[in-house]
Amino acid sequence: MVRLKAVYLIKEEGFVIYHQSFGVTEQDQDMVASLLMALRSFGKEALGEGGSLSKVDFGEGADMILEAGNRIVAIAVVVLDKEHKEREEYDIRKDLLKFVRKIEEKYSEELNDPIFQKSAFSGVATQIYQHFFRDKMSRIHQNQFASINEYLKYPTTLLFEITPRGGKLYQFYREFPKFTELIGDIQKEEFDKLIDSMQDKNSMVSFKDCLDLFGEQKMDQILEIFKFLTNRGMFEAYNFERIAIES
Repeated sequence: MVRLKAVYLIKEEGFVIYHQSFGVTEQDQDMVASLLMALRSFGKEALGEGGSLSKVDFGEGADMILEAGNRIVAIAVVVLDKEHKEREEYDIRKDLLKFVRKIEEKYSEELNDPIFQKSAFSGVATQIYQHFFRDKMSRIHQNQFASINEYLKYPTTLLFEITPRGGKLYQFYREFPKFTELIGDIQKEEFDKLIDSMQDKNSMVSFKDCLDLFGEQKMDQILEIFKFLTNRGMFEAYNFERIAIES
């Protein structure tokens, strides 16, 4: 069974669009940094079928597998089952390439922007969760939220997805006095952009994405906003990795 240790998505010019590590050490990060320098020097022509950088031994039984789309290079650090290594490598390559093409389609405008802005790719994190880890998400049922301190122990595991009627509900609750009170000094137009982006890209949003977007100093406020909207049916809330949190 494939165990994913890290995922990196890199623009063809060498800019890191997204990375997520699952127990990767600082030494491992240095190896990835060296590889990024090679990509900046030689470009994605070094990858692909028969390319010298299509697979790198990562140590401790792990391999670094690379796949290149038209604009993005994907790197997955994986531990493969020794008895089924060829089959599992084939499957992860196919899955990586499928994912890269999906991201290239969803973020075509951002990829064509001559000025690289990492913030434009913030939703990629939830695309990773949806594509590779959907079966590891457990739904957090309405009215069963833990205390904010418990949630903030695991900010990267908290995800929100708009329900089928969520868009209409947002337009209704957007003008609700309670929502206006909760959103406070956050501009409603900025929150509108977040909702529009989730709908346009059919993506979840992570609590961490929201902290990056609105500022970590607003974390209590942001969680209260999402609790309010989730309890009214606009969002489904998920806990990535099934961490047991009791209300």
